[in-house]
Amino acid sequence: MRHLFVQLLKEYGAEQDFSFIIEQNGMFSFSGLTGEQVDRLKEEFAIYAVRSGRINVAGITEDNIRYLCESIVKVL
Repeated sequence: MRHLFVQLLKEYGAEQDFSFIIEQNGMFSFSGLTGEQVDRLKEEFAIYAVRSGRINVAGITEDNIRYLCESIVKVL
């Protein structure tokens, strides 16, 4: 799922390199998003993350990954 996440971010136009997420392990991952970007995800797209940029990778599914990636690219 991490590979698809990084691939879709790139496909949707993210200029930031998110490949470091592939190397991380566990249920959570540091995304590199700022607190302000996390706030926008919550307010504009109803996507919740910790203000430090940590996201719950276990919550990413085939059904929500595209919406998640599109939304992240919009707040970058």
